[in-house]
Amino acid sequence: MNKLTPKALRAKTAKARIVLTDIDGVLTGGTIYHFVDTAGELVEFKGIHAQDSIAMAWLTESGLITGVISGRVSKGTDARLRLLKVKHIYQHRLDKAAVLAEIMAAEKLTKDQVVYVGDDIPDLAVMSRVGLAVAPANARPEVKAAAHWVTKASGGDGAFRELVEVILRSQGLWDAIIERYR
Repeated sequence: MNKLTPKALRAKTAKARIVLTDIDGVLTGGTIYHFVDTAGELVEFKGIHAQDSIAMAWLTESGLITGVISGRVSKGTDARLRLLKVKHIYQHRLDKAAVLAEIMAAEKLTKDQVVYVGDDIPDLAVMSRVGLAVAPANARPEVKAAAHWVTKASGGDGAFRELVEVILRSQGLWDAIIERYR
């Protein structure tokens, strides 16, 4: 399924300056709960894996740029991403290729410097325009076919963390993360 050898994956991740991801199905398992609050308003509830969250923070702390491009909008997710210091937060945007172009222009990035993680059909437009396209193990078959690399972990179960560890190791930044916690 993976189109890259481990050596080629390390080479691609060594060039990464920005890591962009979808939210639902990548940082979450894809399940969305809806509740009605006391005012009668619909409230959306979903969980982001703790290991994925800390991995997002490690990217930022290590000097890489982070961002999300999601077709859904969630106030809770927005607040969580801001806590993690995610620089580019785009919600309620299904024009993902246009958002990617905007981010790349703002950051002055080439295709080879961009990593994107997606799991569903709307992510295909971005995956064909980045240097490293990644899909979680439970992504749709069409997305896995378009990905350069498919994680062993599923979305919402550490897939993003798996990728981040590869990136940080390939850029020689992993030992500093480990040392911080010793």
